[in-house]
Formats: sequence, structure tokens, C-alpha cells
Amino acid sequence: MMTIKVSTPKLAYVCSGLHAAKKFNINTIDWNYPMDIVTFNHDPNGPSSFKDAAVINMYSYFKGPEPQKVKIEHPIDQEGFTYIKEPNKPIYRYYDNGRYIKYQRFTASGELAVIDYFNENRQRFKREEYDSSGYVHSLMYMDLETNKPKQHLYLRADGTCYMTKWYKNDGTTEKIVIFDEKENIVSVLYSENELSHYFLDRLINETEYLCLTSEVDIYTTLKSLSVADSSMYLGFIETNEMLDNLEKEIGHLDAFVVPSLKRYHDTVEKTGPRTNIYYVPEEPFTRKRFVDKIIGQVPFNNKLKDMDVELLTAEWQSKSDLYLSAKVEFKGGVPAHSVGRHKMYWKLKNKKSGTESTFNANVSSEKDLMFTVSGTLGVQPVLDRLSTIELYLCSEWDNSFFASSVRVTDLKEVPLSEQSISGWQLTLTEENNHLCIHTAEGFRRKLMKRLFAKK
Repeated sequence: MMTIKVSTPKLAYVCSGLHAAKKFNINTIDWNYPMDIVTFNHDPNGPSSFKDAAVINMYSYFKGPEPQKVKIEHPIDQEGFTYIKEPNKPIYRYYDNGRYIKYQRFTASGELAVIDYFNENRQRFKREEYDSSGYVHSLMYMDLETNKPKQHLYLRADGTCYMTKWYKNDGTTEKIVIFDEKENIVSVLYSENELSHYFLDRLINETEYLCLTSEVDIYTTLKSLSVADSSMYLGFIETNEMLDNLEKEIGHLDAFVVPSLKRYHDTVEKTGPRTNIYYVPEEPFTRKRFVDKIIGQVPFNNKLKDMDVELLTAEWQSKSDLYLSAKVEFKGGVPAHSVGRHKMYWKLKNKKSGTESTFNANVSSEKDLMFTVSGTLGVQPVLDRLSTIELYLCSEWDNSFFASSVRVTDLKEVPLSEQSISGWQLTLTEENNHLCIHTAEGFRRKLMKRLFAKK
């Protein structure tokens, strides 16, 4: 066994809205470390960056990239309608032949913000919300009895819908449907909490994050994902909000950050000495070394000692593709914060040339520290020398790395048939109780060598 340092997670500050990041003064200048800001509130006019940090908003994420928009002007005067302006407010009520048909509200800078539409009974049946460039970003169809939204459509600038929400009579979310740019349904969800989970699950599987938050509600959401997701690390920055029962919650955290030395000592007194408690002062010039320390200690060290890989089945899928399945058992211990962080893959190695090739390992079952894995291995990339090809299963789990050859306990599991590919004869066999592939030159290759030698 040897140890490796897995990839360094990227810092992400997760908050309901960007105002929270400003309020708590969490930005890249203070932390002096590459960071993303992840937000949940719908903010069509929100920036895509804040200082040097990229802002990843949940709604913008599902909307996808858009071309640069040409600003649309919305004049107050509209042909065929008369209007009344509210005193000292940028609000206008429009009439058509005496019937009240719509309400328009503008921003203080003169940009259209909202249009409400009314039927002949003066009931509001639709609302349009506009972004600062003059495009409809939100369309609501109202319940005529309660005057509350019944369906809410979130729109791209071209008018296509990327998300729609249906609401129950009590105002809670009934169903959420997410669409791609071709109007295909991507996902159907049934609560705002499911939407947040779905967003975070996709985001943190694209990038390994140490997700820091200072909001208790968002911490609860992140915690529910952190154990199941192998690419996520969880932290909490104590500010105006505090975690209930910190002695219990500290075990779920990769990093608990307090801004004062007194609070640090109070926390240690409650929880006992922990490696995941950090005093990070508010002075910007001292923060970098503390963040480096936090990042350097994530992931945690697990206590795995050994990995045993036992062959279950071996089968040639084609002349060059070998399907394997195996039972994998680890020895040692894994703390709660390391559960689910394993990454497994197969490796073929040409013993003579050292040529290597890796392939994905699919985990089909898992119980405690025992797994069943499978995968299809392509032999072609390592066929460059007359040699033995060794087969390994590799595992990266936090700071631990294992590369174990596949142990054979029953020779009936090893097919005896030979394969012929690119002038090589391949024989799957057992050597010293482990599976391997022996290569020999086929007739075609020998003939070509003789012809070449004569020249």
C-alpha cells in the first residue's frame, strides 16, 4: 500500500443570495483563495461574478448560457390605451375603452419590471416579470380565487421555458419540471428541497468542492448530500447564525470556522480537541495561510490498511475486450466523513514496456467495506511488446491508494480460449494465484517479421 494526495477541492461559499456573501464579507479578496459563490435565490439581474469569484446561481445554471442581449425599451405611452400614473411612484394602470386591463411597474431608473394582466371581472390572471434588459424572465398564471400563482414559468431571453413550477392551493410547490434548450424534459421534481438537492448534486459532481456556508438552512441541505456524494466536502463559517448542538454536528464537518480566538476556545471546550476546528481571523492578510491549512487537511485521513480483490467472473466480450467482475474487501476503518469517497478503476499494465491503460469500475453493491465491482477492459492499448499483461483493481479513498491484482480462487472461472488480435495471441491465465494475460506472436505477425527481415 502507498498513500497519495487526492485532488485539492475548490472552495465554494454557498448562500441563499449574493447579498449574504456581501453581508458576511466572504469573498476572494478576504480569503485570497480561488473560490466560487453558489446561490439559490432567483436573481435574473444578478452578476455572473463577484470580485474575482464566479457566481453560480441555481436558476442561471438550469437556464444555460445565452448570447448577449440587445436592450429592449418599453415606452410608457402605448397606442390605443390610456393610463393613470400613481403619484410619486413609477406605477401605471392602463385602460382600454374604460376597462382596466393591465398594471405596469417600472424601476427607479425607468426600466420595466412587472406587468399584471386583468380580465373583464378585474381578476389578475397573468403576471410577467422583466429583467434589466427588457426581456421577460418570469411568467406566472394566477389562481383567480386566491390571486396567487398557480403555475410559474422561468424563461430564457428567446421565450423558451427552462423550468416550470406548479403550486398547491396553500402556496407550496406541487411539481417542478426542468427542460433543456430543445424543450425536452430533463427532470421532474416535487419540492423546492428536491430542486436544491438536484442542483447541488449535479454541481458538486462536476467539480470537487469544499462547500462553506454560514446559513443553517443551507447547511442542513448540504449535510444531507455530503455523505452520499464522494466529491463533496462540508464546512460551516460561524457568523450571526450558529449550529444547534455543535457537539453532535462537528462530526459531519470537514471544517468549522470561527472568527474569534475566544469562540475557538469555547468550541474546543465543548467538543474536545478536533482537527476540523479552525480559528480564521477576519483580517484579510492573515486568512490565506488558514485557508491553505483547511484545504490541506481536506480530505481526512482514513484508516484503511489493505484491499483484497477476488475474481468472480472473467469473459471475453470480443477479441480485445475483457469483462471482469470481482469481490473487493477492505481491511481497516473508515470514519463517517470518509463514507462514500471511494473511487475505483481497473488498470492493465504491460510488464515489459510498462504501458498502462485504465478503465472505469462499476460498483454494483456495497456493504460495510465489501464491494462487488465490474467493468470491461480493452486490451488493445497495452499490446506493444511480447510480454505478460497484469490486471489490477485500483482504489483511491481519501488519502489512501491501493492497486491490487485480481486473485483467482477457482480456476473454472478463467476461460481457456485464446484470442487473436493484431498479430498477437492472447491467453487469459492464472499465474501465482492471480489473473493475467500472456501474449505470444501469431502466425501473421511472425510472417510479417520474416518478410521484413528478408528486405
